[in-house]
Amino acid sequence: MSGPPAERAILPARTIRTGVGWQPGIVGAAVLMAASLALVLTAGALARELGARYGAAEVLFLRFLLSLLVVVPAAVAMAGRRALSVTRPSGHAVRALSGVGAALIFYAATQHLPFADLVALSYAAPLFVVLLSGRALGERAGTASAVCVALGMAGVFLIAPPTRLEPWSLAMLAMAFLNAVCILATRRTAQADGPAATGLVFVLAGCLLTAPAALLTGFRLPDAADLPAFLLLGLAAGAAILLNAAAFRRAPAAVLAPIDYLGIAASAAIGFLWWGESPSPAVLLGGALIAAAGLGTLWAGARRPG
Repeated sequence: MSGPPAERAILPARTIRTGVGWQPGIVGAAVLMAASLALVLTAGALARELGARYGAAEVLFLRFLLSLLVVVPAAVAMAGRRALSVTRPSGHAVRALSGVGAALIFYAATQHLPFADLVALSYAAPLFVVLLSGRALGERAGTASAVCVALGMAGVFLIAPPTRLEPWSLAMLAMAFLNAVCILATRRTAQADGPAATGLVFVLAGCLLTAPAALLTGFRLPDAADLPAFLLLGLAAGAAILLNAAAFRRAPAAVLAPIDYLGIAASAAIGFLWWGESPSPAVLLGGALIAAAGLGTLWAGARRPG
């Protein structure tokens, strides 16, 4: 799954395969996925609103810090003392650096690009996963995956044409690349250490990595009027992690992915209702192509033997 970085796949769950049709638990999983998506978009919108008054590093640090209120109890309930036991520290380091870097770019870019553009470009991460998985995991992309990548890149170029690329559009593509690295690192660390340690270590690392940046950029205590928004940001991000993991314990990715990609359309609606932004036809078409490419890569991967 894609979406704004560091707010999905932090507590990755085991995906399961089922037959075609509405199996027991599918409806509940769809509801959990939709709720997770709503919280991710809420967190992104709150980060953008708060970013107008506070530095991106400060907003991200407080997001990580406050999300511990949700993630710590969940990790302890899942694994007890083993929640901080890791066997691949280098993998966790790569995951933390790439994930936090991607999140910091996303939070900074919220002040420079329309919300729909931000979210649509963030969904390009799975395309980079396909391109990187051969070198990182030894997985070869088939013809169908290559076609989907080309289709998705066409969508990216519609949203951010090479003839008028802006620095923040390029930054968002860098964010998608870093998010892809984070996704690949998550696959390795989660298999070795489990979801509880993977999630908790990431959030703790996020606090440690963003604290110096927040201090160097003029950290100040939030105004009393903004405290509820910061608290909601942290709780929404943390709860989105848990709901996303719970959804994947109940249904396969092929069922849940279409719900996740509704985030591209939902972000356009949020941008219009919250800030009065009207996405251009190119952004809407580009987002549709990115969503189609993401679903296509998922379909191609599901059909691949082994």
